[in-house]
Amino acid sequence: MKLAIAYSTRDQVDLTEQTLPMLAKGSFALFWADGSVTEAGRRLFEDHPAGARNYGCARVIGGADAAIAWKLSRMLNDPADYTHAGLAESDVLLDPDWFEPTMALFEKGKADGLEVGAVSPRSYVDRVLIQRDGYAVVHNLGAGAVIFTRAAAEIVLRSFRTQWWPDNCKLFAQLSGIDLRTYAAFRGQEHFVTTDWGWEAQLARHGLASLALTPSKASMIGQVPPLHEQGLALTQGPVEARRDNNAMDMYQEKLAWISEGIYKFERPDIIHRDGAGMLFFPHQVRAIPGASWQGTLELQWKQGWGPFLYRAGPGGASLSVHISGTSSFLVTGGSAGARVAITDTRSGFNFAPDLPGGQSEFIRIDVPGGPIPRTVTCELAEGAVFHGLATADPQLLDDTFRFDWSQLPEAK
Repeated sequence: MKLAIAYSTRDQVDLTEQTLPMLAKGSFALFWADGSVTEAGRRLFEDHPAGARNYGCARVIGGADAAIAWKLSRMLNDPADYTHAGLAESDVLLDPDWFEPTMALFEKGKADGLEVGAVSPRSYVDRVLIQRDGYAVVHNLGAGAVIFTRAAAEIVLRSFRTQWWPDNCKLFAQLSGIDLRTYAAFRGQEHFVTTDWGWEAQLARHGLASLALTPSKASMIGQVPPLHEQGLALTQGPVEARRDNNAMDMYQEKLAWISEGIYKFERPDIIHRDGAGMLFFPHQVRAIPGASWQGTLELQWKQGWGPFLYRAGPGGASLSVHISGTSSFLVTGGSAGARVAITDTRSGFNFAPDLPGGQSEFIRIDVPGGPIPRTVTCELAEGAVFHGLATADPQLLDDTFRFDWSQLPEAK
């Protein structure tokens, strides 16, 4: 095994000083992404022996998801060819003896008939899917403390996007007979959830299980509000209410059949599907053959949508895309207001509204169209923000498209 763990920080120096030592002394490669904006945060990163002067560390701004994308991309592209890649964040304080029990989960899962893709020293009560002796199969590990196999890390990066919570509920119900809507954090709500809420579902679609220690060998520090006010609780021991041998037998069998190619779930991968239609978040548009951006783009983070938005920088920006059928461009005028111009080169459709500033939700500009593909352009004046492109019909996709951090524009 050859392991790398990538750690991320953003100011909160007191947290870094508590949590980094548990990683800095580990027998694995350590990478570090820092997005600090305060002098104290930047100075700690620049002066620390494991900090900015280390080739495996970088200043990464643009939000938590940009940091995660950088960390996964950096480890997977490293010449060392790591077999395992881990993520850690500054508000997760690991127990002194976290490492060996966590890594042992790969073998414990194997002994239970599971092919394990991800493990964690941290577990929340409501994230447990099935309780076992000393560990749990979970439906969410989170990005704060997790270790992937290389294959699992590739799946997570290549399918990087916010996820639709009902899809998770349906998937785990089919695999285990357990309805997450009866006890998990979001219950029966219908909305997008952050990127790290979709990883375990994506891994399961490939036959890979996600496991965590119970009790948790990590604690959360610096939480505002505290965990209990968020309705969260770290496991203090086995979650007996989730012990279910029949569910485990079903889960193990179905994952094994997926791994063997006998069963196959529809895999949303990086593009969100809603019936026949497709929703392309900004970082996915290049999955459409020939799609291209011109001009200046700036990265904007929106945790519950995308999670990346593209804002037009100085001089503006434009998107050209070859699509079929009716489409909708999802845009806003940004903070100050800006013009957006949509043109269909086949029909002559043109709409160029001046959008107001300060809108919290995007507007849809619908472009009618038939089945014959045509080029549609979206011109964004400086400050306008592109939230995505929705199509009523499936689109031809470039199967070679692979997302990584290098494709994101720079955050400003």
